[in-house]
Amino acid sequence: MTLKVNPISKTHAEADAFQQAADAGVRGGKARLIVDRELCAACGIRGGVNSMAWQLGIEELEIVTPSGTKTITVKPPKRRRE
Repeated sequence: MTLKVNPISKTHAEADAFQQAADAGVRGGKARLIVDRELCAACGIRGGVNSMAWQLGIEELEIVTPSGTKTITVKPPKRRRE
């Protein structure tokens, strides 16, 4: 995996989808992520999906889950203090 992401999200389908997009040369603009489950905390509120979208230069991401659709403005990922 060439994208940097937290160890939990790294093993999830969302990371595979973003890595496939990166490998295909997808960069910037708007994107849609369709998933068959709700985002876990690592991918959602802890920012794994946002971080991967940021690395691809995506500005706006539509996330479609079983409970509905949410559009986020992709922001720079928060970094842990060392």
